[in-house]
Amino acid sequence: MSNDETKMVTLHLTTSLSEAGALWIERLALAGLDADEIDLDELSAEELRQREEQRHHSQRTLDTYSVALNLFVRWAERHDRRTLGDLQIDDLLTYVRVLRRRNYDLSTRAQQVQSEGGAARLSARSVHSYVRPLFGFLALAESCDALGFRMAAVRPELVRALPRLPETVAPTPPDLRRLVTFYDKPRGADGDKTERLKLLRLRNAALLHLLFSSGRRISEALSLDVGDVLRDRRVLGRVAVQGKGRREGALFVRRSAERALKEYLVASQYPAATQPLFISFDRRSAGSRLTRSSGWRIVHEAAGAVAAWADLEGKRDEAELLRATSPHTFRHFVGFHLLNEGVDLAEVSQILRHRSVEVTRNFYARYKDVQLQEVHDQFSADPFDE
Repeated sequence: MSNDETKMVTLHLTTSLSEAGALWIERLALAGLDADEIDLDELSAEELRQREEQRHHSQRTLDTYSVALNLFVRWAERHDRRTLGDLQIDDLLTYVRVLRRRNYDLSTRAQQVQSEGGAARLSARSVHSYVRPLFGFLALAESCDALGFRMAAVRPELVRALPRLPETVAPTPPDLRRLVTFYDKPRGADGDKTERLKLLRLRNAALLHLLFSSGRRISEALSLDVGDVLRDRRVLGRVAVQGKGRREGALFVRRSAERALKEYLVASQYPAATQPLFISFDRRSAGSRLTRSSGWRIVHEAAGAVAAWADLEGKRDEAELLRATSPHTFRHFVGFHLLNEGVDLAEVSQILRHRSVEVTRNFYARYKDVQLQEVHDQFSADPFDE
């Protein structure tokens, strides 16, 4: 039995919003874990990893929910709503309207815009991300009879008050075939002057080839350990990964990625299977798992250099797309390329591990439209044909 089933959560009308919020986050953090009391300091690194995989919610999800809830609690307290019993339906509707017209974004970019004297309104998606977690929080309070209203009455009103989300359509990706080989060979006068520089280049090349080969998310690629991709010193062609929403999936490694990974692992003298596959070689963080921001910089550096070449060749549009390239662009490129090659939509959905085929169809709808237009132009009757 899990902790969230055995741990008694008691909320009352007089419970403060901050205390209730902390209990809700704690409940989510324990969901899926065994009920036994465990001293985390006594667990090995592998046991801690297995424990993390058992949880229903990732730490990133918990952090997102915590930020959203703290934002609401701070707003409510400024309006003298300090306990669950103080909350009224109109308070929730007012909060949504305030989010829509004012800037409550806590991101670094928003703070920078404010400091520069600009106005940064929240995007529709940000408003949704701040409001959606409240449904779960209030549902817990309602289950303890700690609300003065019923969620069934307020939910439809809140949904109607939320801004309409724009259609999710994948941005046009550039041709990444030249970009993916950027780190394959030494560049410049320094080249592979030192062993550290060589390992840096080989690691970067392996990461780009893996993203290009598999179309997986950067977080999935960086979460891999050496043992996930290597058996008896042979790089696997299919790797099991845990994707978004903790859904199990497969990461397919094509021959070019196999070669790049093999070269990187040979140069690294085949690290232990439990070691992170992609590690930092910075002096302060050497040996630790590569971060998402570092993965982004690796892609951005290569994309910037290839964009400069495209500019010199007069390919301005391609250069602009390359400068906007991120690790996720590889995922869009894989989806775009497979669909344009005539791969079935359901198969592309499985490869990209989307939640459903509908997600794939909606995300890449305009690419399918391009195909339909080409088919229509090619096979439609010409009025001037005799």
